[in-house]
Amino acid sequence: MKTQLSIQERLKDLRVEKGMTLEQLSQQTKIPASTLGSYESDDYKEIPHRNIIELAKFYEVSTDYLLGMTENRQLDNIALSNLHLSDAALTLLKDRKINTLLLSELITHEQFRKLMLDLEIYVDGLADMQIKSLNFVVDTSRKALMKRHNPDEYNLQLNTLKAQHLELNEYFSHVIDDDMHAIIKDIRNAHKGDIDSAPPKTITEHWEEILEKAENFAGTSKQKLAYIFTQFLKIKPTEKNIDDMADMLGQSEILEPDAKKRRNRPFLFRRFLTVYPFIFPDDALFRLSPAMGGPPSC
Repeated sequence: MKTQLSIQERLKDLRVEKGMTLEQLSQQTKIPASTLGSYESDDYKEIPHRNIIELAKFYEVSTDYLLGMTENRQLDNIALSNLHLSDAALTLLKDRKINTLLLSELITHEQFRKLMLDLEIYVDGLADMQIKSLNFVVDTSRKALMKRHNPDEYNLQLNTLKAQHLELNEYFSHVIDDDMHAIIKDIRNAHKGDIDSAPPKTITEHWEEILEKAENFAGTSKQKLAYIFTQFLKIKPTEKNIDDMADMLGQSEILEPDAKKRRNRPFLFRRFLTVYPFIFPDDALFRLSPAMGGPPSC
């Protein structure tokens, strides 16, 4: 997850939050839609001062926010004393030793106040006496049951009373864990598509899927291998591209089949391991190749 939004991301987020298209925004700001789109693209051009002011006014944010100089959209600089934070906390935030963007999302989540309330109740021991009183009643009832009836360990009433006894620390650990889990789950889901987030598949799973598709690809052995290369190079696997790639691979000396090795392992897998170290010389998958059937020289 990023620690700071880029200018492009800020402009796009503000527009999306208002539910507007570029054309609609253009009508409101009198800035051409194509120009607004370029401001939100990765290779955006420099934004004129006049347009920065116009967009800041429309979105009701500061120009400093649009330019990435602050994370505050509207609030001006406020006195540190009004934040009631310790020197250690302020130093931690100032030195950016933590992800302040993530912290902002955490404390603005709708469940954060409940988390803080439960923490305060636990830390200050505000519910300790009530829980101890409840446990006293439950334990007294359990002892009376044991004295009068001496039930076995599987007695329903006895086990019900045991289940009603609350362990203070264990109880609040579950409460606080539930609060935190709800928050971080929402934040995680909100960032699943981010470029900085981990990919949904490992590199091994990714290549297993490609190899499986290559095995099922209708074509010659070289065309199937060409399909693998198109996936690695992110080339559209059209019929012409596959044929051209297969012709080039057919001229390679290292891809000539070896009859003895072909008997011991599937064709595509053996071919892929042959070329893998040349494509990914530093990749972990090649270093793990013995567990996948052995390196090409085996």
